[in-house]
Amino acid sequence: MQILQHIPVWVFALLIGLIALGLVQTRTRHIRKQRLLGINIALTVFTLVGVVQQWRLTPWLALSLLSWAAMGLLVAWVFGQGAAPAGAAYDLETRRFTVPGSWLPLALFMTIFACKFAVGMTTAMAPDLLDSLTAAIGVSALYGLLSGVLNAKAWRLLKLEHTV
Repeated sequence: MQILQHIPVWVFALLIGLIALGLVQTRTRHIRKQRLLGINIALTVFTLVGVVQQWRLTPWLALSLLSWAAMGLLVAWVFGQGAAPAGAAYDLETRRFTVPGSWLPLALFMTIFACKFAVGMTTAMAPDLLDSLTAAIGVSALYGLLSGVLNAKAWRLLKLEHTV
């Protein structure tokens, strides 16, 4: 219980916000491209900031950034090659995407949050565990993987815009 007292209030607010945002994703929505990309950009930046904050004062910053970017791009490219989800569409008149509801975004949001939370707790309680090249590359690759999966779905949806 004492550990919870040292967690900033904004962390709980962020968790609640991510849960709410994820629950919205479970319903079919009609959204503009900016909204589709906005969430992805925000969470990709969130993981990038996590990498920079964690290893900015270490000799592993460049390699951790490379690990994050390489994994994110690879995963986005591999999973972005598939077709858009069933029920997805693009309406040229309204310039809106029909995005079928899915629990995957909520799962990704919670996984990203849990990873960042675990890294933060480890940094506070046992910083030596993260003080290595292996940790820098591994954690950064995990953040990149999660960002890549999230962005792959958006990429598949964006392709619909050019098939109309």
